[in-house]
Amino acid sequence: MNTSWAALVLAAVLFPACGGEPAASGGSLGVFEALSGGDVSGYRRAVEPPQWSFPRDHGAHPEFRTEWWYWTGNLRGEDGAEYGFQLVFFQQAVASAMEPRSSAMAARHLVLAHAALTDVRAGAYRHAERLARAAGGLAGVAGPAPGVPFRVHCEDWSANAADDTGLFPLRLRVAERDFAFDLELDQPEPVVAQGERGLSRKGGEPGNASVYYSIPRMRVQGTVRSGARSAAVRGSAWLDREWSTSSLAEGQVGWDWFSLQFEGGEELMWYQLRREDGSVDPWSKGSFVHADGRVEVLAPAQVRLAPGRRWLPDDRAAGYPVQWELQVPHLGLDLRIEAKVDHQELRTVVRYWEGCVRVQGTREGQPLGGEGYLEMTGYVEGARR
Repeated sequence: MNTSWAALVLAAVLFPACGGEPAASGGSLGVFEALSGGDVSGYRRAVEPPQWSFPRDHGAHPEFRTEWWYWTGNLRGEDGAEYGFQLVFFQQAVASAMEPRSSAMAARHLVLAHAALTDVRAGAYRHAERLARAAGGLAGVAGPAPGVPFRVHCEDWSANAADDTGLFPLRLRVAERDFAFDLELDQPEPVVAQGERGLSRKGGEPGNASVYYSIPRMRVQGTVRSGARSAAVRGSAWLDREWSTSSLAEGQVGWDWFSLQFEGGEELMWYQLRREDGSVDPWSKGSFVHADGRVEVLAPAQVRLAPGRRWLPDDRAAGYPVQWELQVPHLGLDLRIEAKVDHQELRTVVRYWEGCVRVQGTREGQPLGGEGYLEMTGYVEGARR
């Protein structure tokens, strides 16, 4: 479950290449208008569980309208300093088909990228946004295919596979004036099919769904730069992959998404869809990966989630819960989840909170620790529905 799409079309009109400041940094675009169906003629829709073929399905699916590659992770330096990182590439089709054109800048897709680095010890959070049309070498997705390694990029931000045999080892590179990271990801766990064998339904109407898989734990090593300070780091990352043509249904205004890695080798993904009246949508769902690799699908009746302490940004336009209590009684899970740094809000074309979290609690009465990432959307006051 990750962020918004109609914003891409708006941004394409305003910024034809990467590197510009986002025009809508106030974050007034609402989640429903971004992920509801609209005109979906000519696009494929997610209506049944996929028949995957890897490594091909790590690459692009241009017959759908929207797609993303989403990496998050928690890292530690040799001195024990903690960092969190986020890198996401969104690909958005602006037309279901395009007549042949002579211009090298003609493009049917746009690529939007968000990157962020949290420096926990310094209490610093830095993020940036880029946007480009997928043409003229500015941005795009390639492979994996024979002789073509997987690559997604927006200008010099990139995720590159080492060869054409699969996704790993994978190198993530971002460089900005005040932060950077260069990370290699390897030794992934198997792909986890989210939802119904990879079909993640967000509503009752056929097609209000995405194809969704995760790789919930990858080993990471590399370097980060926070301000002027660089550090060698190691840690663990999570990959989320989704593609769809329309997702959210009428009345859904946002979500709270958790990706948690526990010290015992287990993982939990949960997203709670929120409705206009404040209730939890029955299409919320998640999964629990047992230490032996067995995947258990979680339904709303099995999960108890309660927000705690809230953080307010300087303009007080939103109140994000940065502390949560999460319980899964039949698994014996009783967790407290708290942001490592409160102010991990991205003010990009779409305004949302996403950051690294620490987990403490119990599993069947025994102490359990962990860490992960939390994403919260739809909290900005005055956002259009």
